[in-house]
Amino acid sequence: MAQPYEAGSSFRPAFFFLKKNQRRALSAYYGYARAVDDIADDPGLAQADRAERLGLWRAAVERLFSGGSPASPLEAELAWAIGAFPLRREHFLLVLDGVCADLEKKTYASYSELEHYMYRVASAVGMACLAIFGYDAPDAGLLAEKLGYAVQLTNILRDAAQDHAAGRVYIPAEDLARFGCAPSSLGGSNYPPDFIELMKFEAARARALYAEALSLADPARKRSLAGALVMGSLYRELLEKLERSGFRVKDGKVRLTRTEKFLALIKAWRDYVKI
Repeated sequence: MAQPYEAGSSFRPAFFFLKKNQRRALSAYYGYARAVDDIADDPGLAQADRAERLGLWRAAVERLFSGGSPASPLEAELAWAIGAFPLRREHFLLVLDGVCADLEKKTYASYSELEHYMYRVASAVGMACLAIFGYDAPDAGLLAEKLGYAVQLTNILRDAAQDHAAGRVYIPAEDLARFGCAPSSLGGSNYPPDFIELMKFEAARARALYAEALSLADPARKRSLAGALVMGSLYRELLEKLERSGFRVKDGKVRLTRTEKFLALIKAWRDYVKI
């Protein structure tokens, strides 16, 4: 088996609740998602080079789903995962479409426009995860959609200053205007009241999405949802840490400590019991 591609990822604890073959498949899928995201974000590559490399990944996905031979160790793991689990082309191509959008699109006018982006880069990942977990409830797609929005919005809040420095503003322009914030307020080192109110608004939106996703869980199939519950709980704990810190996202990347990750696991267990 290949190296664990998820090593160092924030949702690695979720892997401990999966069977060996599920861990292997999820690791491969994570490796793919990380690879294409890294290409899109690589400041050392010209935009044309990024587009070319992402195009090679698009061709690789089509080749693997057509039964072609893998061309790298990661592709070999992906080919195995595609054969072992009900993964679909769109689980891969939607993510690719999303990261390709980052090459050109730097701002979002409305939340509905941002949702379209988050569906591709996050909800599609959730759908792939549920396919690997074996969760096939009627509302599985909607659950993955809402949880993907919640997780990605949490990432957007955590990385707001970092993204601004890279020339990207994911927080919708309509929300910035609502709170009297210029895009430049996401950078710098100050935390004006309008900025804090904006972050509180977006955090409340993310919390509602976590709750909505949890409400869609099927009690009869909850055993196969354990991994997703852990992932959601880890990011929800990250959101709560952002809130506790007063949204000091300009001081450096906020990460969960080992104790906070353990607390998130306890909360995930509570959610599991309540379903």
